[in-house]
Amino acid sequence: MHDASHTMLITMAVAMSMGVFLTVIARRINVSAIVLLLIGGVALGPEALGLVNTASLGNGLSVIVSLSVGLILFEGGLTLDLRGYRPVASVIHRLLSVGLLATWLTSAGAIWVIFRFDVAFCLLAASLVIAPLLKRIKVNVNLHSILHWEGVLIDPVGVFIAILCFEWLGAQSRELVLARFVLRFVWGIGLGVLGGIAIHRLLRSRLVADDVINVFALGSAILIFGAAEALFSESGLLAVTVAGFVLGVRGPGHLKEIRQFKAEITDLLIGTLFILLSARLELAQFQSFGIRGALVVAAVIVLARPLNILVSSVGCGLSWREKGFLSWVAPRGIVAASMASLFALRLQEAGFENAGFLETFTYSVIIATVLLQGFTAGPVARPDPVGWLIVGAHRLGRHVAAFISQTLHLPTILIDTNAQAVSAAQAEGLNAILDDARDPDLKEDDNFQEIGNLLALTDNEDLNMLLCDHWSDVFSRRHVHYWSAGKEVAGEFTGEAVWVGLPKPSAISGELDRGEATILRTGGHVPESAKNSRPLITASDGLVKLNAGGLLPEEDFDASLLLRREADYLTTSIGPRRVLRIEGQPSVAELLSDIVSHLGGTIPGLPVEQIVQELVRREEFFSSALGHGVAVPHAYSSSIEERACAIVQVPDGIEFNAADGEPVRLLFLLLSPPGDAEGHLETMAEIARMVSSESTRSQLLEAESSDTLWDIISRSPAEGA
Repeated sequence: MHDASHTMLITMAVAMSMGVFLTVIARRINVSAIVLLLIGGVALGPEALGLVNTASLGNGLSVIVSLSVGLILFEGGLTLDLRGYRPVASVIHRLLSVGLLATWLTSAGAIWVIFRFDVAFCLLAASLVIAPLLKRIKVNVNLHSILHWEGVLIDPVGVFIAILCFEWLGAQSRELVLARFVLRFVWGIGLGVLGGIAIHRLLRSRLVADDVINVFALGSAILIFGAAEALFSESGLLAVTVAGFVLGVRGPGHLKEIRQFKAEITDLLIGTLFILLSARLELAQFQSFGIRGALVVAAVIVLARPLNILVSSVGCGLSWREKGFLSWVAPRGIVAASMASLFALRLQEAGFENAGFLETFTYSVIIATVLLQGFTAGPVARPDPVGWLIVGAHRLGRHVAAFISQTLHLPTILIDTNAQAVSAAQAEGLNAILDDARDPDLKEDDNFQEIGNLLALTDNEDLNMLLCDHWSDVFSRRHVHYWSAGKEVAGEFTGEAVWVGLPKPSAISGELDRGEATILRTGGHVPESAKNSRPLITASDGLVKLNAGGLLPEEDFDASLLLRREADYLTTSIGPRRVLRIEGQPSVAELLSDIVSHLGGTIPGLPVEQIVQELVRREEFFSSALGHGVAVPHAYSSSIEERACAIVQVPDGIEFNAADGEPVRLLFLLLSPPGDAEGHLETMAEIARMVSSESTRSQLLEAESSDTLWDIISRSPAEGA
């Protein structure tokens, strides 16, 4: 007894741990986990290492399989999305009805023609391979929705048909079998609906503490499965699938956490089941399968599935490319493998001579479809997705999203944690979701199937770069972009910095809201009135180019998105009269006095002496030098009504206690009224962005006259300095 328990313990420990490890390895090397799990199961079973001995589990194997499959289908039901279902409802209906019959009967016919088994047995074997399983392939939303809905719903439906065939095979009363089938179906759906509603109401009532919601959902799924099985065996799978779907549609507040928890449990269960079930396989049974078996598998792949899609897609608007993809992608998964193993065990116990054929046939189809279709489905699907994910639903983000989605007709999703901004975007007819773009679950979301590019437009440059790193494994490093203030950062970061030199996205959005900036959409020809605008995006042949350098490209383009900023904080504070050169090497106090006196000539009543004293006192406590020969002394004055900025070049340089020890040769002296803190800070930010560009800074420092200096300043914002 002790030896039996020890063997059971080792079997389960090895199956669970190796199932997880092989799944992790498969994700890492980007291959189908089923391939490694099947190979691993055979290697760990009696055929090789003998570490997994499913015979030691006895009847417990069928219990483990049934419960595990039930939880897997509960998670599948949770992921069904009605938004994806509605556009392709007619195709899904047909796939689950006439398409299912086409696959079933064609496969059964092929088995009968080649092997000449009893018709009822042929129907049973064919019923085990009618369930497709969607690989993680980037496809368009309609294709993904079709395959996902079919893959989840057809599992319990396929099980029902398999059970009908199994009972029909050994039944004395065919009428009783049909009656049990109908009752099982009605009971499974009814209990699933009631169970899903009950879970939702209990979660909404706050009777379940937040820290146990996930385990409560898990326990509820097991209870629904057990209650269904207690009255009608094999009805539990349909019940938990329906319960998961009802719960997902009603959307409790913690649905995302429940889905994530269930997805993790599902990975564990699938890995464990494949190890346990494939460990039962014997190489001899595949050898005896022979050429005839290969012909049957080929018939399922190249005849049954294409016929299914052909009859299911008539008049549904699918292109021939999409029909071809659906015809080719239909690898079978854990539910088919589980049912094949269970039926093989029961038929062997009942003395059926060809019981082993069920397992051999089903696993052969799984292996063939995974290997053949798994490596070819990507190229068959379509080119890389061209849609855009834009992080930031502020006014600027909404303009960009509208241009890409409405002018270029490319899939676009706005994402933000600001509910008000998301609502505003949705009211403008844009596809916007309230979520955190760092959420790893979003990478698996159905809505992102057509998205292949990222534009991070938050005010936090570090967060933008982090988002590029986060999404680069999905979109590739060449397709992630972020707004940058132009500051120098240490190390290498993923993504391309765009629109460098512009204020923060929220600041531009504020200007747009106040009418101080304008977004312009143009065709291939930019009108003369827009020549001084900042190009944000140009598009050609449906491809989007974000203008990192600030100039329109020399090559032809079809459309462009431009930004014209009337609220250019820096240039509107200066003007050509406030640009000067001071020769020699005056002291800091003398230099500041000369500059403020010069400003006094453009601002009547300016208290020059008072402002100079304040500026000198500030410099004594904290130097305004930015480094690289630039300083920005600044102060507030109640004697002025609007911002004023003077730009001064000191060719010989002056000691300003700069951190880098370099003499200051260029000063921006800024004065603002006390009530204009925002304008004061934004002007200083524009100065910092401008001088952070090494090329622009060099031009300013080396300018030969005040006129040249003004020309550089007046055009730098438009060029993205």
